[in-house]
Amino acid sequence: MAHISEYDVENLFIDRLESIGYEFVDMSNYDDVVANFRKQLAAFNAPKLVEAKGEAAFSDAEFGRVMIHVDNHSVYESAKILRDKYVLTLDNGRTVYLDFFSSDTDRNIYQVTHQVTMDKDHKDDVSYKNRYDVTILINGLPLVQIELKRPGVEINEAINQINRYRKFSFKGLFRYLQLFVVSNSVQTKYFCNENEMDGGVYNPILKSLVFFWTDENNKRINKLDEFTAEFLRRSTITEMLDKYMVIKTTEPVLMVMRPYQIFAVKAAKRRVLESNQNGYVFACTGSGKTLTSFKLAQLLRDEPRVDKVIFLIDRKDLDDQTVDEYNSFEKDCVDGSDSTAVLVKQLKQADRKFIVTTIQKMANAVKSKRYEALMDSYRDKKVVFIIDECHRSQFGKMHGDIQRHFRNANYIGFTGTPIFEANKGKDGRTTADVFYAGSKLDACLHRYMIKDAIADGNVLRFSVEYQRTIFAKQVAANGIDPERLGDPDYCRRHNLDLDALYHDDERIRVIAEDIFEHHEQHVHPQGKDIYTALFAVDSIKTLGKYYDAFKALNEARPESERYRVAAIFTYQANEDMDEGGDEHSQELLGRCMDDYNAMFGTSFAPDSFDAYRKDITRRMKQKDLPQVDILLVVNMMLTGFDAKPLNTLYLDKNLIWHTLVQAYSRTNRVDKVTKQFGQIVSYRDIKRAQDDALRLFSGDGDPNEYLLESYEYYVNKWVNQVPVLRKAAQTVDDAGQLQSEGDIRQFVVAFRSLSGTLATLKTFGKFDWADLSVVLDEEEYEGYKSWYLYYHDEAKKRDPKVPVPVDVDFDVELVRTDRINVMYILSLLKSAHDAEKSDEERARDIDLVMREIERSDNDALRAKKDIMEAFIRTRFYELPDDADIQQAYEQFERESLQAEIESFAYDNGLDAKDVLEVFSEYTFGGSISEEAIRRRLAAYRMGLLKITKMTGAIKEFVVNTYSRYKAEGE
Repeated sequence: MAHISEYDVENLFIDRLESIGYEFVDMSNYDDVVANFRKQLAAFNAPKLVEAKGEAAFSDAEFGRVMIHVDNHSVYESAKILRDKYVLTLDNGRTVYLDFFSSDTDRNIYQVTHQVTMDKDHKDDVSYKNRYDVTILINGLPLVQIELKRPGVEINEAINQINRYRKFSFKGLFRYLQLFVVSNSVQTKYFCNENEMDGGVYNPILKSLVFFWTDENNKRINKLDEFTAEFLRRSTITEMLDKYMVIKTTEPVLMVMRPYQIFAVKAAKRRVLESNQNGYVFACTGSGKTLTSFKLAQLLRDEPRVDKVIFLIDRKDLDDQTVDEYNSFEKDCVDGSDSTAVLVKQLKQADRKFIVTTIQKMANAVKSKRYEALMDSYRDKKVVFIIDECHRSQFGKMHGDIQRHFRNANYIGFTGTPIFEANKGKDGRTTADVFYAGSKLDACLHRYMIKDAIADGNVLRFSVEYQRTIFAKQVAANGIDPERLGDPDYCRRHNLDLDALYHDDERIRVIAEDIFEHHEQHVHPQGKDIYTALFAVDSIKTLGKYYDAFKALNEARPESERYRVAAIFTYQANEDMDEGGDEHSQELLGRCMDDYNAMFGTSFAPDSFDAYRKDITRRMKQKDLPQVDILLVVNMMLTGFDAKPLNTLYLDKNLIWHTLVQAYSRTNRVDKVTKQFGQIVSYRDIKRAQDDALRLFSGDGDPNEYLLESYEYYVNKWVNQVPVLRKAAQTVDDAGQLQSEGDIRQFVVAFRSLSGTLATLKTFGKFDWADLSVVLDEEEYEGYKSWYLYYHDEAKKRDPKVPVPVDVDFDVELVRTDRINVMYILSLLKSAHDAEKSDEERARDIDLVMREIERSDNDALRAKKDIMEAFIRTRFYELPDDADIQQAYEQFERESLQAEIESFAYDNGLDAKDVLEVFSEYTFGGSISEEAIRRRLAAYRMGLLKITKMTGAIKEFVVNTYSRYKAEGE
């Protein structure tokens, strides 16, 4: 098995598919795919065609109309066409409603083929010739593509390969691909074919959206043979395509559900329709409960036995978020009711089977005499309540009032942190008690805990740093263990007023300084992507102290280096001023809002609190820029708030049980590769509470499984990884001399692992290059990095100078810092141009500039590398003493661009003016019309084949040239 080839894997796989009901069909190119589609579509719609025209076949004209309808659409548009009917006008004047896909497994036609070649000879918009491994066709349309690697090859290489195909050759009917499967026989994953373009820019599939398949107990099904038996069964793949994919309607996005989401939906649906009982889903915070609950609501809404589906939430800040997300899955499927009257109006609408509202509004409607007649009409109807964050919303009187009123209702809850015996409150009930399903059924329908989500890569682990802020010198007592001053029980036994120590002004000042000192390395880990942070404190009064401390620190910094600090909290209008101090909480909020308005040009006041909250939410999610860098809170935003760009939580607050896990989980949403984990920086010793909470909500697992290792662990990992790198390339010079594909692959993999460890180390407050320099110092690391980026750049070229493995996985985002950019180089050149410098000093400065250009990891600068080097060699030394370096470089760029356009035009027998116009249109609009290029080329009297080839050449030249000359940051 160790020597099995990809060809052997492919043949065994096809044999397996044939054994479970797929018919093998031999196809060699795109013409074969189209011809097969014509035949199978007719067979699939045979009864309709026979009735309408007497035979199950299309004439050339009829099939031409079908192809006009289905061809040349985006992936997103194709997905919608696949699921709709098409009215075909037949040659005899009659019409038939054609289906492309059915939820009925017995009706669909399932085929498999392999080694289909896509090239320009058979599809003119294909950029590069590619041959695909295995394709599953349903009713003649390619809907599932499988790319196979031999055992031992990284599965990410297959993902890279598919991304390449999507960009260059998945055209025409291959835009109907819905799902991809990648496997090296021992590891198998699946993922959705997202829309290939996003605002005119190619949109690659992220590796964070590639999933393992599992069984109902979250046990991973890795082996290709076992995966095939489960996932690619005809009934399962049909169900996946029919029920468990979501086509977002407010944005061109396709989504596929993950196995735990699917199993949860199935279990909840069975509980409602078969058992007529309640239940709850225990799904780790951040694992996609909103999509799961939406799909459940959608499927139940379409059930004739269900009269209404009502999604209940208990807080206004969740209301907006849930409604927005639901409406993104299906436009206008919900309308968050602003009042009880609006809710009642929705309940009156017979055709509105799905409503999102708050538990407070529903309780008001139930109790109101005004709405008694309407609400009584629902007493015995089949109403299903879906309840988000049910650990906190269902333990009050309102839930009891609703439950007593709706006598035939079912309740399905979703929570990442259920209430168990260990963490139940004064009410005394657990989540299982509230969602009681009878003595024979488990109230918990499905469990997907934090340990499962971290193992699957669906949420990130946590990096927790405890900063000691109370020391023995602050305590006037003998016999006190300074290591235990953060332990509340210890301090209580020794009669130490820990509360007073926590709120000491000096301590608050020191913590504020520590946050500012290390904030950059927490939220700007690789110098490229900038994340956001929450700072949770124990009271509004404490928040005010920290807010003022931050403000003072900011005012002492240069304006360009100041952090955008905001605060949000709710207050009691009639609060006890003895508790609040000299300043009423409303006054503090007003001050915070005034500063916020000055910072962002807004005009919020305490009476527009909800609009203020929404604006902060968008900035924390980076939907409105500039963003909020640090948001001070007491309780708000610590539950139910999802923001992928949030990666750090500072804590000066005691948390326990579900409050702790919920707060931690604000930080660990999967985002870009630069976000490796959720970072928690705690200024109180809550480790015991942390371990207890993580253990409880992971089924009594080891809490350390969900936490990053210590700083020392990663230093040791670095020490052990360096010899692996040196085995691939002993020195930096050796890294530049690699000749074979295998040697380059070995170097890339070794350096990639090392850079990942460095990225983790840099997030620790105690990071110091001196700890790593024993085996590899920063200068040598940077040297290796420059060659790593060189091989990455070569891999993107059509004709690389070195044999870089085509689909090798480069995690360049973990390597880049972006600090050496175009403006930085121009500033160095300005310094080098100083007239008072000697020739020797100037030569030394220019040598530094050339080395900085060579080792830069900034995309824009690397693209301009040749241009900048040419500027230095041919223009820089001739500039007068008073020259503006930036203007001189920009003029050189314009001249170089004009020269490149003229050279391309001359080499291809074109007028440079025509090429320049296409370039200008692309620069302005971000897209190229091939039809517009063809109209220009018509004047040159070329043949059709030459026009087609020249159109492609012009398009490729314009896109590549623009990428080199565009301004930094475009």
